[in-house]
Amino acid sequence: MSAEADTTPLASFEAKWSQAYPEFALAQRFVRDDREAKLAFACLVFEIEHAAFGIREAQPAAIKLQWWAEELMRAGKGEARHPLTQALGARIAASVVSPMLWQQAIIAALAQRDPEPAADTEAWLDAYAPLYAPLGAIDATLFGSDAGAVARALALLRALRETAALPAALRDGKLPLPLDRLARHRLSRGDLSSASPQRADALREQLRDLAERLRKLLARDALAAHPLGVVRATMAAADATRATTASNAAEPLAALDEGFGRLSIPTVWSAWRAARRSRA
Repeated sequence: MSAEADTTPLASFEAKWSQAYPEFALAQRFVRDDREAKLAFACLVFEIEHAAFGIREAQPAAIKLQWWAEELMRAGKGEARHPLTQALGARIAASVVSPMLWQQAIIAALAQRDPEPAADTEAWLDAYAPLYAPLGAIDATLFGSDAGAVARALALLRALRETAALPAALRDGKLPLPLDRLARHRLSRGDLSSASPQRADALREQLRDLAERLRKLLARDALAAHPLGVVRATMAAADATRATTASNAAEPLAALDEGFGRLSIPTVWSAWRAARRSRA
């Protein structure tokens, strides 16, 4: 980022989430039009996701989400207090974003903390829709993206991270592998807590599935009239590469964890192409 960007009120949030998502730092270099608003919205989505998936204790998560619900309602009235909502204030005021969309996203974020096991991959991904569909609709209203594509991208990105967090998910009573996948590999929930050839095979299958879905999404995005946008396309490209690499590893979870800390040349190339589409 430029020296000017380092001094903006958003700099601390951009730095915070760039540490968690190296591809976000890459995407920032390619965002030009409406840069402040687009990066602020991306950071806001990260904040909501963190409350939904990253805070282990229920009460602190609920308090944080309630605070965001109130702040987003204030932002819609031109009374934003937080740097992220302040950066979005003019854009929100000039748009026709329904306040109900913000509320739906916050309510769904809280519900994500106690998901039911999914029967298959489609049901697993669809379970994220109550959270990501309203966020995709807001993204489309604010920036002209494709609401469905953004929602699907966010769901796939989350699914990959939930897969990587398998030990923590099991500890918290979640099951980030669909039931039909467990059945195919003759695994029970208890079998997932320790490494085994069967668990590794199930994870490889899941990672190949997610990688293929991300690649198809990116291929459609390349032809779309309203693409995903630089940030989403860059993150999707990074995760497609990570999932593919980990699916070919002897220890998929270890490879996936290592992959989250680095970027590949294909990811950089995808970010550049997404930036060109966005500017066009």
